Formats: sequence, C-alpha cells, structure tokens
Amino acid sequence: MGQNLHLAQRLHAIQQALMSNRTGSVGLPAAVAGSERETFLREYLQTLFPAHRRFSTGAITDASGAISGQVDIAVEFGFIPSFPMPAGGQRLLLAESVALVIEVKSDLSKQWEDVARTTRQVRSLRRQLIPLMHFGGSFRGPIPVAAVGYEGHKTIEGLEERLFRTPPEERPDAALVIDSGCFLGFDLKADGVWGLYALCIGINTILTQLPFAAPNLLNYVKAPEA
Repeated sequence: MGQNLHLAQRLHAIQQALMSNRTGSVGLPAAVAGSERETFLREYLQTLFPAHRRFSTGAITDASGAISGQVDIAVEFGFIPSFPMPAGGQRLLLAESVALVIEVKSDLSKQWEDVARTTRQVRSLRRQLIPLMHFGGSFRGPIPVAAVGYEGHKTIEGLEERLFRTPPEERPDAALVIDSGCFLGFDLKADGVWGLYALCIGINTILTQLPFAAPNLLNYVKAPEA
C-alpha cells in the first residue's frame, strides 16, 4: 500500500504528532497518561471524519441489559441517540448506535490482555439493526473491535502471530501499532505511514456500508418475558 506522496507526507506528520503526544505523557500517572492518549486519538479521528460522525467514550449496553466495561473510543453510526451525563464526557451508548469500538493502548504487545478483555466484553453484546439502506456487510453479529497501540509490534508478521494466537472470542477485528505503522484487519495489511490510512479505510468502510437503519428502541423498555 502506498502511492500518493502528498498523502504519505501528511500521514507521516500525523504519525509524528501522535507519537509526540505519547512521549509527552511518559512519567505521568497511568490514568492521566491513558486519558491523554485516548483523547488525542479520539479528537484526531473526530476531525478526520465528517461532522455528523461522533467518536465517544463510555460504556455500551444492549436491550438485554448486558453492559461492556468502559470503551476508549466508540465510533457512532450517527442515526440514533446516545446518552451523555450532563456536563460530562462519558456516554451510555446503545449497542445499535455503535459501528466500531477502538481500544487504545500505550504498548499493544505489553497490554494485549486488556485488549482481549475489552473485545470479549464487547462481543457479548447484541444489536438488532434493520438496515433501510446498506451496501454490503453484515450487521447481525457483534460490534467490531480495533486495537490501537502507540508502540508495540515492529513487524506485520509479529502482529499477525499475536492475532493468530488469540482465541476468536478475544481477538480484535483489526490492530494497528502507530509507531511502526503495522496494521492488520478488515482484509487490509499495511505498515509505515500507511497503517494509519488502513485504519481510516476500515472505519470509513464500516460507516458507509450502513448509511441508515431503524433499530427498535422500544426493545430497551419492554418488560422481560415471563
């Protein structure tokens, strides 16, 4: 992957800016540093995509009452509401509103167990989407998960081996290491500056496959069957 030199230069600048943010958080308390990394990447993605797309943080629940742990970044479809705390940044998201979850780590290779745990929690949720317009893809399964690490695997082969050795229920659908640019997932493979571009392609494909759907939001308030 990689042809357009102008795009490559811009991606290189973005890659350097993201890694500079990682350097600036070294030595800070883990919770502070983690929050800064998530916020920086979320705000970058938020400005990258059209204004009607929202990149949130919070927890996801489905109609059965199951709930995920906190997710670093939830990419919202944008056709149904999600629920913020007044004057707060955390949202409670309905499973049907989420197109993709992105788990953000300082070092993907060292924190892979955290990725596996989040993936397992998100995979336990179910969403009931009735596409009114869609262009391929299936939306009956679980919410996809992508793992992004500022540092981690240096080669695509190493990242591929890590994914292969992870049980399917804990294996993210895609993984990116920003520093090396290694990316695998969504039928794409890239490294260097093109890893960031591959992640953008994956997000865009998921969002544009389903421009609009009509979830039955009354499922969240129906009394349980006897």
